[in-house]
Amino acid sequence: MNRMSYGCVAFLAMSMIRAVSANDQKFYNDDPMQVEIQLDTSQEPSKIELSDLYDRLGNTFHDYGNEDRGEALNVNTVDEVPDSSWFSNRHGVRRMSLDELVRGPNRGEAPSIDETWTVSRGKSQGITPGFEITDARGTRYVIKLDPVDVPELNSAAEVIATKIFYAMGYNVPENRIVRFDPDKLVVAEGAQAEDRFGDAVSLTKQRLSRMLRHVPRLPDGRIRAMASKYVDGQPLGPFRYHGTRTDDPNDIVAHEDRRELRGLRLFSAWLNHDDTRAHNTQDSWVTENGTRYVKHHLMDFGSAFGSGTVDLQLPNLSFHYWFDAGLIKKNALGFGFHVPKYRKVEWPHFGDYPSVGRWESTYFDPEEWKSDYPNPAFVRMTARDAFWAAKILMRFTAEELRAIVETGEYSSLEAAAYFYETLVARQRKSGALGMSGTNPIDGFRVSGDKLEFENLAELYDFAEPRTTYTVSWFVYDNADGSVEGIESPLSSTAMSVALPRRARPVRLASAAFPPRGLPGPTGLSETELLLAEIRSEHPSFPAWNHPVGVYLRFNGEGYDVVGVERGRAASVTER
Repeated sequence: MNRMSYGCVAFLAMSMIRAVSANDQKFYNDDPMQVEIQLDTSQEPSKIELSDLYDRLGNTFHDYGNEDRGEALNVNTVDEVPDSSWFSNRHGVRRMSLDELVRGPNRGEAPSIDETWTVSRGKSQGITPGFEITDARGTRYVIKLDPVDVPELNSAAEVIATKIFYAMGYNVPENRIVRFDPDKLVVAEGAQAEDRFGDAVSLTKQRLSRMLRHVPRLPDGRIRAMASKYVDGQPLGPFRYHGTRTDDPNDIVAHEDRRELRGLRLFSAWLNHDDTRAHNTQDSWVTENGTRYVKHHLMDFGSAFGSGTVDLQLPNLSFHYWFDAGLIKKNALGFGFHVPKYRKVEWPHFGDYPSVGRWESTYFDPEEWKSDYPNPAFVRMTARDAFWAAKILMRFTAEELRAIVETGEYSSLEAAAYFYETLVARQRKSGALGMSGTNPIDGFRVSGDKLEFENLAELYDFAEPRTTYTVSWFVYDNADGSVEGIESPLSSTAMSVALPRRARPVRLASAAFPPRGLPGPTGLSETELLLAEIRSEHPSFPAWNHPVGVYLRFNGEGYDVVGVERGRAASVTER
């Protein structure tokens, strides 16, 4: 059995004693693993070219996600996601400072606006033009312009979303709002552009001027835009939300079974990032600390919040897939009288703050939220995946979210205030969903002779403090897998329970050596661990009765939490 899958094994039947093979050793000395080991990818991986239409149609008409629903396979023994080439635990584990949250992924300097920018490629296709530049320091950026009729819409959405996704743990590009003088743009020799038909044409100074002719100018003549720095490493193309890369020795867990990609559904619902598809990702071959490996990035957040990148977000997106068979069926059975939910939404008054776009919280339902088209990882998100995501998104305080919203640099204080209020309201709805479908206890720690924990649903005021906790103690033998009950179940409303007497460290009374009070031997052998089974009973949340198993290993002085197993609850889409 793969070590990384042990955290996903269904909770043990806690009767009396159950023997299993010694080959099923559950815990190792380095558990819980905090970082996935990255094998050196010495051979250059292949570049992937993926048809956007193929990906859209393939995920719409082929069910990649529901064929074999199970729990995520890349969690460690405490049911968390280790750091990897996909994800790094940041704000969810170690609270970032306001300065760190505001800086986000940005490490270098912004493109110098006092020097000329050399344009190497342009795009005039669609409503909003854009181009690629190299600044005076030789750094490459993609410059994305706001929609002609809606200044600030795309640039603010991109930057705010980038900060939040980075803080949550994803690899993202360095995105900044810039204000540049169009007269300082120089066209590189041989530069090309895409015309309105998507065909390649030569990019000239005159063509560039025509591309920028209708772009709104600031009072001083400059243009506001979003500068996205090229990610480090050699680009390899997008990653899919299912399967693996066969040329990457570290890519051994199917993408649809990675928790950080499943939990991305709840994050995306919160931020209304409906365009979470393969073409908005980027793999790159990087070298870090002497190791070469494939690093996986999320890209292009222009279709988030109320922005649709080139215009306001379409009203039906996030409520339905672009091709929604269920909606078509309802319309047919209703003989045209069925009114889709998005038609009932009272959108904000765009005359007051058009830069926010179609962004609201009243009609938002994170359980019903949809991406543009089915995402194989999203449809496999279970209650445990959602709980993991909810823990992270609820770590953002009101002050922290306000500071991040300010990085969008809205010119209207009213628009910024409405954006922030909507963000907080959607955060609470998303957090409540993630903490309602499974036992919400977490934060396990041993203090003295007690095991302590907290109820996150009650901590964030999603539930009244009416929970009763029933704790049963066992001894788990890591050598042969046997489980022995050692104390009768105890029910209490307290979020702490005394360790069983048999396994409490002995306090040595000698005043000489060792010093008074130093823990001595317990009643456990070297291979035995303490196991607490905790059930939470709340009258409003029957799903909380699923057990949580907490494994404690004696370290010579006290106990470490080395395992957390959550009983299987119904998936979000099953409830």
